Amino acid sequence: MKESKVKTLNEFRLWVKIRLVEEEISQNELAKQMGIPHARISEATHGKPTGRKYVIPIIERLGGKAEDFEEFLKAI
Repeated sequence: MKESKVKTLNEFRLWVKIRLVEEEISQNELAKQMGIPHARISEATHGKPTGRKYVIPIIERLGGKAEDFEEFLKAI
């Protein structure tokens, strides 16, 4: 999945889970590293409006490239 384009919320959620496993960190640890409440990670991965502004920072923090998420980002 790391090589493919992320087009849907479900694909984004799966990508985040895979990257967290690869980095051996939890959502809680990711939130701490980003200096945001844990709930924002969950909101972003579940497509909640309050989590939208955290999607790109999550992608960047987990080593994603924005061009691989273009279709998904247009949809949210």
